[in-house]
Amino acid sequence: MKTAINPSPENPAFPNPTHRAARHTKNHPCGDSITQALFARFPPETSRVSSWRILLNSDISHHLVKQLLLLPFLFVLCQCGAPSAPRCHTISPRVKTPAPELLTEAAQAWQEMSNKPSPLARTRYNSATARLFAKMECGKKGWDLQASRIGTVIDRSHTLGTGLKLEDLDALIPAANVDVKGIGTRHHDPGIGIPLVGWKSSNTISDRQFEFAPPSGIPLNLTAILDFSKSPPIWRFIYGGKVPGIQIGRRTEGVAIDWSAPSALYWRMSDLDDLNLLKVFLPTRFTDQAGLFFATPYTPGKIPVVFVHGLNSSPGTYKTLHNELVGQKWFREKYQALFFSYPTGIAWPYNAAKFRRQLKRAQTYAASKGPLNHWDRMVVVGHSMGGVISKASLIEPGDRFYQASYSTPIEELNVSTQTRDAIKQVRLYSPLDAPSRAIFMAAPLQGAPAADRFIWQAISSIIRIPKVLTIDFATATLSEISNAIQQGGQTRPPLTSIGTLSPNYRAYSALKKSPFRDGLTYHAIIGDRGKNNSPNSSDGIVPYWSSHLDGAASEKIVPADHTLTAHPATIAEVARILQLHLISQ
Repeated sequence: MKTAINPSPENPAFPNPTHRAARHTKNHPCGDSITQALFARFPPETSRVSSWRILLNSDISHHLVKQLLLLPFLFVLCQCGAPSAPRCHTISPRVKTPAPELLTEAAQAWQEMSNKPSPLARTRYNSATARLFAKMECGKKGWDLQASRIGTVIDRSHTLGTGLKLEDLDALIPAANVDVKGIGTRHHDPGIGIPLVGWKSSNTISDRQFEFAPPSGIPLNLTAILDFSKSPPIWRFIYGGKVPGIQIGRRTEGVAIDWSAPSALYWRMSDLDDLNLLKVFLPTRFTDQAGLFFATPYTPGKIPVVFVHGLNSSPGTYKTLHNELVGQKWFREKYQALFFSYPTGIAWPYNAAKFRRQLKRAQTYAASKGPLNHWDRMVVVGHSMGGVISKASLIEPGDRFYQASYSTPIEELNVSTQTRDAIKQVRLYSPLDAPSRAIFMAAPLQGAPAADRFIWQAISSIIRIPKVLTIDFATATLSEISNAIQQGGQTRPPLTSIGTLSPNYRAYSALKKSPFRDGLTYHAIIGDRGKNNSPNSSDGIVPYWSSHLDGAASEKIVPADHTLTAHPATIAEVARILQLHLISQ
């Protein structure tokens, strides 16, 4: 794997050129990229015939055809599973210095640091320790045997985090070897030790290390310390942020930590954001990746921030924003991130019901770990259709959503009990209690006019909706739901996500008329593509009037298009709101 940063006094680890990237860096833009490219080309007044004429006479047709032709290839690709974890097989010539010499150098530097602060001694210690770790890591034997071969032992009195041991990991590599280009700026704290990233794969739900663990696997933020206070020297692996300092003699040295590398490795190893197009057209294939998950193991006492992505997207749309937040001490100390992932081809009312169910499950899980001191201070961040899902879960809907689709009382519908229960979960529900603040980004809260264009109606028609929909323990077949709505006097409902983004979709009337739950503070972040023409602006997909929220505590216009989550102005505004949240309650 190529080195992302060069060795320096503050980052002296020697990158090992024998590491190979798990896959090539993803080059596609974050967020609703395909949707952005298509919608932005058609003026709102374009007719069906004109849409086809524009489509066939512009480069958008080439882009659309290329994306659709990729579907078979992506379908095959998604069968291949997660990539192999990067491993070191041979020792680089740069670390060929004999282990006894490196041990002597590191021990002398340790002794110097025990007497007084010495940046030079720390640099020498880290450099020697990094090369010793490379010798231990790149061997073909077990960790303990490799450690003994270089005159050291491994501390086995503690696990690495989430109960894992060294031999449980699929990879353990220097953080400096992880390229962070895909998530933005590298954030690290200088100090003693070698920042590492451990990786434990989880190919199925049963493999996950804890409930609400991320799909694909978990990255561990670790720092390797070679402790010379005893003989032989002891390797200690410290979980990031858990131990702020190491005692050396009578002094305490801060621990070196890389806050960006674990997230960067996760997005290299995970296919969560690789197959967004397939998640639109074949949503049933991605049920294992759907749900709510913690970015790091749950920590009682921290405020949850829940990120909800949009159409043709994934939690990866937030990776730059998340990296910038995690790089700030105040965020790490006070907040913890959760992500809601869902198959984006399915109608948003159904996904909103799943979202509510998942958050209630997460609350039960958090309560099993200790008092829910700050759970009710939760912040929800929703981008694009994720903003619609979030708002639908935070309003007092009454029976408005039900009346939008059904003219017959629910008890009089000629459907099974299971179907009736499923309809109640989607249409007759109470809002979430936990969130006290919400941030809506480029959200089509009154729909997106582009969804009514003929080309998008045609694309919507080829989305394969699941034949069976399950919410909580209620299961309903697609045919039963369609039959129930027809009993109410309507034709077959637009059950795809694209169909439910039309401003004419009846649920938008219910969404607009329903007030937010009491005690909720909310904000809007809206893109204008740098045209400074609000309120007549658009982000290229969603017009200003659809994203605007009366009663919002703040409204920030940023010079960005619909994929605004990684824009510096968006990141700064989210950080401002989260810091305000800390002092306002």
